[in-house]
Amino acid sequence: MSVESPSPLMPRGVLAFDTSTALTCVAVARDGQLLAQASEPVAERHAQTLLPRVQQCLAEAGMALSDIDLFVVGVGPGSFTGVRVGLATAKGFALATGKPLRGVESLALLARPALAEPRLVAPLLDAHKGEVFAALYSGTAADMQLLLPAFNAPPSAALERLLRAANGRPLHALGAGLRRYLSELQPALDAAQVRLLDPLHDSPHPATLIAEGLQLLRTKGPSDLESLVPLYLRGSDAQLPKAPLKL
Repeated sequence: MSVESPSPLMPRGVLAFDTSTALTCVAVARDGQLLAQASEPVAERHAQTLLPRVQQCLAEAGMALSDIDLFVVGVGPGSFTGVRVGLATAKGFALATGKPLRGVESLALLARPALAEPRLVAPLLDAHKGEVFAALYSGTAADMQLLLPAFNAPPSAALERLLRAANGRPLHALGAGLRRYLSELQPALDAAQVRLLDPLHDSPHPATLIAEGLQLLRTKGPSDLESLVPLYLRGSDAQLPKAPLKL
């Protein structure tokens, strides 16, 4: 499968992975050709499944880590632990090889394939704790525009915010967050005539992961390793105590 034609300014070997959802998504491409991919449910934790999947895809592609010229990683929003594991692994690879790293937002990975034709697309990821992560995009896959940056909110409040931003225009929705809260959202979805896209769009696709990384590399350059951090959107549950512990 062709991802993007290489050029003198673009890397030949690309390793990309996203661990923001319940899937471990890995892809390896060379000279614009997708050579290996893995996209499967996490059996245990991303920390246990990511490296074996990376090794599997590199072996299938007949490549080594030293053959990679660009690393691409999903930075969230999504699973706190998953995003942290993915980003730490990608930074480790980039530091060890001296090759560039490009971070991509996980919601954009869902939206771009859904923009096969000009329309408004709202991806919703399950944020747990009774919330979703959401954003709003428009345009086409080749010219995607961010209308509403990623945010977290309870499902009904998120849909209300998305509809306000759509301003009466037809809205298309997708994602695991949508499916989880579909019974709660269905009346409002029907009232606003929101079209639900095929569940096949609900998870990041390996080819899209690489294409998104190459697109951002071309338009914005590589990410700065020091400033690239997970897109959490809300605070972690792990908090330091307000008062020192008594020993």
